Amino acid sequence: MRYFVIVIVGVFLLCFPSNSYADHHETMNHTWKELNHRSDQILQLVKQEKYEEAKQLLEFFSKSFMEMDFQQQGITMTALRTVTLAFEQAEAAVTSADESTNERIYKVTSFRLAVDALSSEHHPLWLHSEKSINQTFTTMKAAVQDNDRQAFAHRLNEFLRHYQVIRPALLIDIEPQQLQRIESQVTYLERLSKENNANEKVTMHLDLMVSEFADLYERVKEDSADPSLLWVMFTIGGMIVFSLSYVGYRKYKAEKGKVRLKE
Repeated sequence: MRYFVIVIVGVFLLCFPSNSYADHHETMNHTWKELNHRSDQILQLVKQEKYEEAKQLLEFFSKSFMEMDFQQQGITMTALRTVTLAFEQAEAAVTSADESTNERIYKVTSFRLAVDALSSEHHPLWLHSEKSINQTFTTMKAAVQDNDRQAFAHRLNEFLRHYQVIRPALLIDIEPQQLQRIESQVTYLERLSKENNANEKVTMHLDLMVSEFADLYERVKEDSADPSLLWVMFTIGGMIVFSLSYVGYRKYKAEKGKVRLKE
């Protein structure tokens, strides 16, 4: 019985960490949550064409962001440059006098996704682009099969727009080697689009890109699984197996004792 109580206490200690650790973790994440929330507010204001309010929130974001200790947060220079550039483009889009509404939304969305990629440990927002990216691949292949160069050019531009929106987030979230492959494939697709009688090459290359992007999304989904949750599940499962095994062993010993007593 004593060992069973120890097992139960161990499970509770693992599932419910100390208040000091929880407070420390919450303090570290508070600023990121606030910045992530602000970036979403900025995007919503731009969609509503409230540019002056969006500009004010961008200024607040910039001040809060620059007050952070990037070294303590473990932020790489690449990630810092990426978010800074996305911020500058979003700010320029909001303050521009002749920028279209769609262009403003594209650039601010890109900024929003970059901030989320930097601040979210699990399941970043840019993963939701999978459906739209796959749809552009489907429509491009259909245009190639119909030998409709104008339709293909339109769908290619649509894909490039989607890709440019998520690209800053990719710079933050994925390995440089995989990003380099994707960048090369995008560049080669643009080159093929300008060639005559290259339908077969384009189709084969699109199939390659479909596979590459599928691998990208799948890999990030796997990496985005909460490791603390997996650890708790594994630990609790191990504790349960151990306790059941112990109870079974004690029962076996008791039965064996009864047999010996009868003998």
